[in-house]
Amino acid sequence: MASSSRIDYEIISDPFNPQCVIAGFIPLWRDNEKEKLLLERIRGKEDNTSLKYTPQEERDLINGQIRNSQGFDVDFSMFRCLFNFYPSSLDESHSTLIRETDRIFFGRLAQESIADYNIKEGTSFDFLEVEKANLYRSKGYIYFITFVAKDPCHQTKVFQAKVCNVFCREIEHSFCRLKPGQQECDEDSKRVVKKPRYNTRSNKRADVGDILRD
Repeated sequence: MASSSRIDYEIISDPFNPQCVIAGFIPLWRDNEKEKLLLERIRGKEDNTSLKYTPQEERDLINGQIRNSQGFDVDFSMFRCLFNFYPSSLDESHSTLIRETDRIFFGRLAQESIADYNIKEGTSFDFLEVEKANLYRSKGYIYFITFVAKDPCHQTKVFQAKVCNVFCREIEHSFCRLKPGQQECDEDSKRVVKKPRYNTRSNKRADVGDILRD
């Protein structure tokens, strides 16, 4: 796995940058049952929702929430339109190339992220569980994973990790951080630093996402 030395908390909006994140519409064609089911899972059946915003207003709102939370906290219940930025259903798989649930898949990425964090910060957190994950789908995926980890004294903290699968060539761990608003790690968290179990310089192709065809 490749690990980025550049910490980029802010959302990139330059469309020429491969890590750009700007939510756009996914068209709902009459025979596109997969996308219709995805939309229904996100915001419920259409009969249970009322029109509050125009499609353009919805696009502005979702991109505002993405920027303000750096991609981690978006209220998807507000939107009737389907965007290429959406929440994971953790007990399902977001890709036909993955033979495990998102809970297991993102759990593995979170373990790799917290291992990197431990090395850089001198801490010894152990991954516990994934709380949620948001996905941005373009010519690859960018994952925004929120997860829980514990220190040697069994105190828990909530972490956020951004993981990129740009052009589906390789996984890049962009950053892992404590979720903003929490107290910084104390000395009890800085005991035994565990080395990651994966090769941070690997350039192997990542078989983790579908490539959207233009």
